[in-house]
Amino acid sequence: MRTMSAFWNTGAWKKFCGNRGTDAEKQNKSKPARRELCLAAALILAAGLILELLCCIPALRAARAENGGVQHIALSDVAADGFELRDGKLVLTGESGYLHIPLDGSYVGKFAYSYEYDGLLNAQVSVGVQNAYGEVRERDAQNRTDRNSRLLDASFVPVGEKADYAAIYVSRETLREAGLSYLDFDAMELAFTGFWTEPSAGLNGNRLCFFWCAGILLAGLFLFRDVFAGRIEVGFLILSLTAGTLLSLSLPANKVSWDEEHHFAQAFWMANYREPVSVSPAILQEFSAGIDTWPYNQPGSREEQAALDSYLDAQGDYRNGGNLWSTDLNKATMTGYAGTALALKAGMLLNLPFSLLFRLGRLGNLLVYSIVMFFAIRRTPVGKAAMTFLALAPEPMMLAGVYSYDPAVTAFCYLSFAWILWEILEDGHTISWKEYALILAAFLWGCSIKAVYAPLILLGLLIPKERFRSEREWMLMKGGFVLTALVMLAAMALPVLLAPREIGDVRGENTSEKGQMAYILGQPLAYARVLAQNLFRTLPSYVLGENSLGLLGHQGTVSFPWLFYAGSAAVILTGGGAEEKWLSRTARVWMVLLCAAAAVLVWTSMYIAFTTPGNTYIDGVQGRYYIPFLFLLWLAVSPPGKAADSSRCDYHAAVLALSGGMLLAACYLGVIEPFCL
Repeated sequence: MRTMSAFWNTGAWKKFCGNRGTDAEKQNKSKPARRELCLAAALILAAGLILELLCCIPALRAARAENGGVQHIALSDVAADGFELRDGKLVLTGESGYLHIPLDGSYVGKFAYSYEYDGLLNAQVSVGVQNAYGEVRERDAQNRTDRNSRLLDASFVPVGEKADYAAIYVSRETLREAGLSYLDFDAMELAFTGFWTEPSAGLNGNRLCFFWCAGILLAGLFLFRDVFAGRIEVGFLILSLTAGTLLSLSLPANKVSWDEEHHFAQAFWMANYREPVSVSPAILQEFSAGIDTWPYNQPGSREEQAALDSYLDAQGDYRNGGNLWSTDLNKATMTGYAGTALALKAGMLLNLPFSLLFRLGRLGNLLVYSIVMFFAIRRTPVGKAAMTFLALAPEPMMLAGVYSYDPAVTAFCYLSFAWILWEILEDGHTISWKEYALILAAFLWGCSIKAVYAPLILLGLLIPKERFRSEREWMLMKGGFVLTALVMLAAMALPVLLAPREIGDVRGENTSEKGQMAYILGQPLAYARVLAQNLFRTLPSYVLGENSLGLLGHQGTVSFPWLFYAGSAAVILTGGGAEEKWLSRTARVWMVLLCAAAAVLVWTSMYIAFTTPGNTYIDGVQGRYYIPFLFLLWLAVSPPGKAADSSRCDYHAAVLALSGGMLLAACYLGVIEPFCL
């Protein structure tokens, strides 16, 4: 490792760091750079393959048995209660039913069953596996809620142990979906048509890529630290593109995140230049949250994902599907769909199958997010570690890997903040109109989507007067910051104040802008108390914890929420110790006030649009709405300090190790394990 470190300290990479050297030096040192990179790549590839093969050994052994280890269980051998054997099917006849499927005690990679049902099959599956003593005990059984998509006709339940039995329990109560109450699930016949086990041998591509991503992280930390952590934005870019791509591609080609069907519809509409498109019914279902795209019933294995992809590719005609489709484009939010729309257009030109096209659009979002955040981290003179930690957190990365405009809001706002901070702290520099235009353009590109963050542009008022070339430019530029904030706030608030609607957000329950405004204006002190209660009740989890950094869409919170509090606190307390410059106390107080103003606007907007009038709680607010201003808030409360240059690389390496490790853990436990094994 010392040899590698010495190489990078004196080798060709110094060109990247500013030491260009002579042509002879560059020619001589580029060769070992290529050799070291090729050697590291070969080691990562080999190590990943070895680990994946080790995971596959039990399944490969089982596959050598008769019939490739696949065992079918006759319906006559199944003990059934509440079911009737009719025409070669086990049909549910009562309000609930129980099936006991005997197994022979051999290795089971996956327990599978086929069924016929027009609704959403929600079943409780229990597999009696053998414990370390070779015995089967009820407490050792593998239990899971198996929620299946309507588009599939078979379920594959990962087991990975020797098993003596499987049991399935269903009830009409669990088959009813409250969110789809307009459907008569009780009238739908449910029948099980077959049961079998299989070893599930063969390499798992998603797990293999996970091992490779972990190898890239370790190589960056221990072999190429001067590159990976010496410029932390490089480490961010590598991790966001590798782990982010793995996370995005491992998700089913279906609605998995908040309002993803709406965001996909908007991006698809932009990709077709706002011209009506002839699409098939399978495409239409992706534009709405219905039974075919119900987010809580997703493919639970690689076989189920493959089946869903096959269905979408066969039925998803996005050129000549017979249904002329169009929608209304929200011009205020279209800046958030630029990357996805361009990627979708490229996929359409290549005539990709729909499942690949859908995933390519998600990757377009990730690419824009990663590139813009790279430049934001690179530009900010303070808080690089905090910005990197926030940008690599599982929830922001999840949003970047699906259809959403939230990543554009965060990335472009952070780029604007980074440039403003650079103007504040860069000694001997004067701001030009070109730089000023970039600051405003980046902020407007992101904030035009959600005007509740408009007060944050007033960060520009902290730029010292000596940074301006003249008093006239000082007045014009700072006036521009104020005018931008006022115009955006007026565009958001005036329609509600002057002509509130009878209804608010249709996704809310009994909403009314007019009714809610009557409560706010009629009893302002009461509303202030309601607002304060909601703000402080959610403060820890929204500022430091899992509700802003660890939610994976409709899949819920990652399994290690405590680590977000510990990691966030560590980065906040040490962030100032890794920088050479810092903000004054007055500046930090101003930043806290701006963040508080944005938070108040977030809560108030959802109270008016999403909450039933008169309620003393506020519906619809999520921790992800805090992400665009968390960087400023964390920076404002970090204790100031200074660290020697020799320790900065190690500190950034520690931050990348923490954030990269959390991202990969969330990717495996929250995405690969439930969807891809």
